[in-house]
Amino acid sequence: MQETKIKRLVVIAAVALMAGWATINQVAPVSGQQAQPQAVAEETMEQKYKNIQALKGLPASQMRAMMNYISASTGMTCGECHVKNGDEWAFEKDDNNHKVIARRMITMTMDINKASFNGRTQVTCYTCHQGHDHPSHVPPLVAPKAAEATVAATAPKADEILAKYVQAVGGKEAIDKVKTRVIKGVSVAANGQSFPLEINFGGADKYTLSVALPQGATTQKFNGSAGWLKNSREDRAMDASDIIRAKSLAWSLEPAQLKEPFLRLAFSGSEKVGDKDCWVLQGRLQDGRRVRFSFDKNSGLLLRRVVQIVTVIGIDPEQTDYDDYRDVDGVKVPHSITTSYLDRNYNSTRKFTEVKHNAKLDDALFNLPVAKQ
Repeated sequence: MQETKIKRLVVIAAVALMAGWATINQVAPVSGQQAQPQAVAEETMEQKYKNIQALKGLPASQMRAMMNYISASTGMTCGECHVKNGDEWAFEKDDNNHKVIARRMITMTMDINKASFNGRTQVTCYTCHQGHDHPSHVPPLVAPKAAEATVAATAPKADEILAKYVQAVGGKEAIDKVKTRVIKGVSVAANGQSFPLEINFGGADKYTLSVALPQGATTQKFNGSAGWLKNSREDRAMDASDIIRAKSLAWSLEPAQLKEPFLRLAFSGSEKVGDKDCWVLQGRLQDGRRVRFSFDKNSGLLLRRVVQIVTVIGIDPEQTDYDDYRDVDGVKVPHSITTSYLDRNYNSTRKFTEVKHNAKLDDALFNLPVAKQ
């Protein structure tokens, strides 16, 4: 009995990595630019969180991505490894032995990758767990797969796909005229509830967002480099993880949406998004995240964007699906944008009922509150 219990602790151990998790226009060129060195060193795990042991020296902004990855890989939640005192989490405590064992499991996978894969993240929690707390040791019986169709030799080049996309949206001249957007609609939460939504997009990564919830409005402000969150539970500056998501939201509101300079953007085959056949381009952003775009072969419109945060324990993806394109002042605008994460509690769909271009927005609208000392 004791032996069985110990085995179970080992196989579910990867659900906790370490303590201290906090709450967390212009089409891009085909051939990329070299990333510029960062002027300021990013805050590390041990600088921001307490009792960090397994992954000292790694960026603190990756904590949420790592926790998302571990939870999705094992099918387990925070409470199965972390300690909670009443309503307050005590992430730094090691009272739960699952978390203690987890550190050893994480170190094991890192050692395997270092010794056998030149440090590349090839063996992860998901390698064995695949969404379950207890890995299966017997391969399942599966029906043989039909051979996948090969991409024709006449597949378009990356720059041809991008050019078709620009024309499908409305053409470069029409796109360049869009400087601001005022958007109204609803935000549909992961549980299916809808709440009134309003977004002011000021271009250059600036936006304000407000969702009217029963307990009070939840708001965001982002000015391109910093942001602020306010809701019934908190009123604070965005941390590094929040800023990554804020930039992603601002990106999805861009008139052409493909505005990032990529280190490389190349053709990557085809896939289906829903019932539509798509051409796929993939590349890498300047901060090291991977990105892939799926364009409708017929219309040329962008249907899906997937951005992957690469960590030493695995990849945390963010998927954005674009649908219900409508013409607004000569520019095709997706009126339904769905964002999906490994942590499904954050999944949402923004459905727009009204989009106005080039409304006058006061710059003061994007000013952030002064943080309390």
